Amino acid sequence: MPIPVVDDADIDALLQEVHATSMAQALTLDEARRAAIREHHHVHACPGAGKTTLIGLKLVLLARKWRSRHRGLCVMTHTNVAKDEILKRVGIDTAARSLLCYPHFIGTIQDFVQTFLALPACRSKGYPIRQIDDSTAAAYMHRRLTPGTRIYLENRNASTFGLRLKWAQDQLFIDVPGSPGAHTASYQNMISVKNQALLNGYFFFSEMYALARELISAYPSIIDALRQRFPLVMIDEMQDTQRFQDELINHLFGDAAECTLQKIGDPDQAIFDGMAGEPPNETFNAAIDLAPIPDSSRFTATIADKFCGLSTRRIALTGGRPASANTPACTFILYGNDTIGSVLDQFGTILAGLPEAERRIVKAVGGRAEGGALSIQSYWQAFDRNQVNRGRTPDTFCECVRRVVDLKEGPVHSHYQHLRQGLVELLRLGGKTVMGRSGAAVPITRANLRRYFDVSEKTPLIDALMADFLLRPALTAAEWPEIAQTLCEICDVDIGNVAIAEYLAYGDHAPELLGEAVLPGNVYLGPSGIPMEVSTIHGVKGETHDATLVLETKFGALFDVKEMLPFLINPALERPIFDPAHAATHASIRASFMKKMYVATTRARQLVCIAMHRDRISQQDRTTLTEQRGWSFADL
Repeated sequence: MPIPVVDDADIDALLQEVHATSMAQALTLDEARRAAIREHHHVHACPGAGKTTLIGLKLVLLARKWRSRHRGLCVMTHTNVAKDEILKRVGIDTAARSLLCYPHFIGTIQDFVQTFLALPACRSKGYPIRQIDDSTAAAYMHRRLTPGTRIYLENRNASTFGLRLKWAQDQLFIDVPGSPGAHTASYQNMISVKNQALLNGYFFFSEMYALARELISAYPSIIDALRQRFPLVMIDEMQDTQRFQDELINHLFGDAAECTLQKIGDPDQAIFDGMAGEPPNETFNAAIDLAPIPDSSRFTATIADKFCGLSTRRIALTGGRPASANTPACTFILYGNDTIGSVLDQFGTILAGLPEAERRIVKAVGGRAEGGALSIQSYWQAFDRNQVNRGRTPDTFCECVRRVVDLKEGPVHSHYQHLRQGLVELLRLGGKTVMGRSGAAVPITRANLRRYFDVSEKTPLIDALMADFLLRPALTAAEWPEIAQTLCEICDVDIGNVAIAEYLAYGDHAPELLGEAVLPGNVYLGPSGIPMEVSTIHGVKGETHDATLVLETKFGALFDVKEMLPFLINPALERPIFDPAHAATHASIRASFMKKMYVATTRARQLVCIAMHRDRISQQDRTTLTEQRGWSFADL
């Protein structure tokens, strides 16, 4: 079946329907966007280009003309968030709802690989599927290592996170961390526990791709079947796919006469390059034949002009959002060693110049969360990347539960984090630790809390107890002793311990909930009274703000803002190139800085400020930025 043809008349008719049923601003599509709908070429969409809207419109139009009962559309995303957004878009149209079932597929790349390849491969090998999760698989194997093997891995700075199936040189094999000889006891022990994990159904996410490659190597006709099933395959957020994912996608659907592959994303925002030690994709992020959509409705022309020099691909960035009247100028906040703690307050003062309706979502972001010579914590010591709520930490676990049961303010997610923090404190009092990624014991935090219960195989029990707290209509003194005893059994702590007994004491009243306690985590409230959330750059990717402050941070010997300053002064400069084989070189680090800074500075609708040490910018650069690039300066 040929892919249905969509023309401009179809697009215009759909836009008329959208405008007739929506009170929002009229949606217009320029030629670049119309071409991305009509045709199936690879697309480079700038921040705020309306990529999800574009994909949603295309799917609706294709669904209305789709006639085959056994061949379907395949839409793959990088994350569940992106998948859910697409499902939401197609779910509101009667015809497009047909895409939610056979023969179509909408899901993450991981979902696709598991559904059509890896899980059938596991069944053919007799492997059950109990859990596909990196932490759970590593913990399962770590518990079964001998003391000697644990010591060996610790000495080699390795862990069971590296003990996994891999596909290379056309064969499936077990990669053994630490490189022990095949004759050694440690090697034999690790092979044994790996086989136990496989036979009991514990897998790493990446192993699904290795099993998929082995399956299609043994049965090449599977590729033909998938191409026949899906004549059109679309990949969203393509810039974030890793090389092993990209290679599999291209192996299945690239350069095939039977099907068409369309990739959509923004290589300028590929800030997950090298995550988990995996190399980035090259067919999209380094491709030269991407069709650009360079105009953004997110931010103003002023913001686009100031930060176009950070586009690695040199996209001709433009901004279509009208500027608010009397909007403050984009500003460099210059600090000294003794005034770095005043940066957030100064940003708040600048924000006061924005109309109230234009400063509802305000964030301060940095590339490095903590540690090192300069991080987000250098500006605000209370910053905690794992923190979700600024309210007073409850003194007892009963207060945590009371806050959930008796106080209704704030989202459920916020209350859930109070319970998790209570568990962390209980386990800390019990002297508990958890295995870190290096194989060494580390303190329990909210970030690794799940791993603790995975190791003891009590995750379902603690999840059920937490759900009971969240859904419980009331809490009484009569039932609390049984709750406390159950909690101690699941957490494996001694209720007879004095400190634990005090922490698990019953309380009749909920703790006082101050106004700021219902705000999101890491919210800074300065003298101006305007709340701003503090976060990492990775944490705000995909978001839209009214105003953003970018905090200079340091990696190794390099300061990110200082390294990017030349490109803010002269957008025509030659861009640095990231080399995944040499990620620690000056050029690669600068290329990484550029993508992070681009993501950070293209979140805001109206205002972007940058914090930088005054010693790292010359007077000449200040003059040039002021007179030629329209920047203001606030020197603390």
